[in-house]
Amino acid sequence: MFALANKDRLENWGWSLAFGIITLIVGVFLLLKPSLSLTALAFYIGFVILFRSISTIGFALDVRKYGSKNWGGLLILGIIGAIVSFILIWNPLFAGLSIVVLVALNFMFAGLFSIFLSIQLRKLHKSSKKLSADLVERYDKIMLEIREELDK
Repeated sequence: MFALANKDRLENWGWSLAFGIITLIVGVFLLLKPSLSLTALAFYIGFVILFRSISTIGFALDVRKYGSKNWGGLLILGIIGAIVSFILIWNPLFAGLSIVVLVALNFMFAGLFSIFLSIQLRKLHKSSKKLSADLVERYDKIMLEIREELDK
């Protein structure tokens, strides 16, 4: 049942490559221009947190789609992360002065998200084992038909 979702993630390896290249370029830039590093770092971290928060919100909606009752906590963590990112992007001077605190808070929320998500995924994994093999096969076929229909 989750094979299709995992396959999609594997096919999107290009996003990881793009993120890695951008991160590398930013790292070189920060080393070459230390005077601009504080402002650039605030913007960079702000956008990284923003994109991670958007991803968190997407995960929350995916978990909801699979029937989890506690998807709201994931959604709240994603929204809090987005708010923190907007603070960093909107006021880089403030971000430069308090970047350690804001980054620490974001890491805490990202950690909470990962812990909460793993618990939800574990519950979904356990409940999916209860499904019959026939039902899983029918679900996979329906999802394949939906994807084929959307690709038309």
